[in-house]
Amino acid sequence: MASETNKGQLAGLVALITGGGSGIGRGIALAFAREGAAVAVTGRRKALLDQAVSEIQLIGGKAAGICGDVSKAADCKRMIAECATQFGGLHILVNNAGVARFGALEQTPDEDIAAMIDINLRGVMLLSKYAIPELARQRAGKRACILNIGTSAAETPIKNFSVYTSAKAALLQFTRCLALELAEQNIRVNCINPGVVETPIFETMMPQAHVAAAMSNFASQTPLGRVGQPRDIAEAALFLSSTRAEWITGATLTVDGGISLT
Repeated sequence: MASETNKGQLAGLVALITGGGSGIGRGIALAFAREGAAVAVTGRRKALLDQAVSEIQLIGGKAAGICGDVSKAADCKRMIAECATQFGGLHILVNNAGVARFGALEQTPDEDIAAMIDINLRGVMLLSKYAIPELARQRAGKRACILNIGTSAAETPIKNFSVYTSAKAALLQFTRCLALELAEQNIRVNCINPGVVETPIFETMMPQAHVAAAMSNFASQTPLGRVGQPRDIAEAALFLSSTRAEWITGATLTVDGGISLT
């Protein structure tokens, strides 16, 4: 098949996307590859990473799957090193990996609380920490950036969702602070707050038989009349990672069909 990725907004750049095997992460990986980036997708499930890599290669893109757990510092350091070794550097880090659990706090298992904090917040901090030296290399220059994936629920109290939304709310402040820290190195840091996006994460929050009804309910509450798709977030990620956004840092872009307005 002829390559679709010879030219593009991200031609010659290298991106690492956590949680890149499915959902939003996979959508971002495909969008970046179509625009010419070499893409490293990371996650804990090798089979999903292999599928994502194959899909990217089918459109002529460069991709690699790197297994790892963002909640483990050693894995974060290794994933950055493997990406830089395989593709010759790193220009774009997308902190997308996340887990969500729904329920009253007193009924939430301790291990679920730890996972939501470790993956949604601590993992972002660790991976960013180890990515900074690679992003700061001269060859990255003004093209270097970090993009965090939050949630539009981070700014709206939601009953029985306290741990997840608190971790994501902290991510917004982390984004702003890190943007200030890295500005002198020409590394931009921004955040996207998605609304309800149809991804496999909902199957971890409720019985699979209930997912379709939940999506229909969310669509009815969304001013633009539908839930999101990974491509909706991917387009925003592409913009914030391109030269079109070279004067944007410390910003949060809400992409939610207007549901946060209601």
